[in-house]
Amino acid sequence: MTGSPATAARPFSVLFVCTGNICRSALGAQILSARLTADGVTARGRPIAVSSAGTGVGQGLEMPPEVVAQSIRFGGSPEGHVPTALDRDLVAGVDLILTATRDHRSVVARLLPRASRITFTIPQFARLTADAPEVTDPWELVAAVAAQRGSVMPPERPEDDDIDDPYRRSESTYARVGEQIHGLVEVIASRLVQAGDRA
Repeated sequence: MTGSPATAARPFSVLFVCTGNICRSALGAQILSARLTADGVTARGRPIAVSSAGTGVGQGLEMPPEVVAQSIRFGGSPEGHVPTALDRDLVAGVDLILTATRDHRSVVARLLPRASRITFTIPQFARLTADAPEVTDPWELVAAVAAQRGSVMPPERPEDDDIDDPYRRSESTYARVGEQIHGLVEVIASRLVQAGDRA
């Protein structure tokens, strides 16, 4: 985890986290993966690895058809998605963790306290990238964004750093959450594209 560009022996990796790993985290990972693949972005010559997991994965969970539709709508590939339970090993093996809510961020921190410095909610990371300086690789981007936490004012409403759970709610809620995640991931992807290498 938190490998530097000088010592990293594996690809730069991003982990999305929500509760069941069938809605928000799955959607975010699929959209980001599709965007980075389409742009041919690498980090130090290696493809950026994107994955997702859930803090409360249960047996028999599948992506709802509404989420599948949102993924396809925004260029993702939902086929074959299998929910993955979040654990300490997963947290320890990645360079950037993007959670759906502040509660999920807290779960990550409890699993591995040192991961706090690379863990953000999706809206939080997208917001903080606006003030992060230009960098030369994704590892530096994470460090630069982390440094903004103490100098950039948080949103007036703390819940603005969370993403609603659309599970078993209306179709319009799925669409709204899908659009929100897509917009935020686009901001994050743009910074990763700037920080990465283009194939």
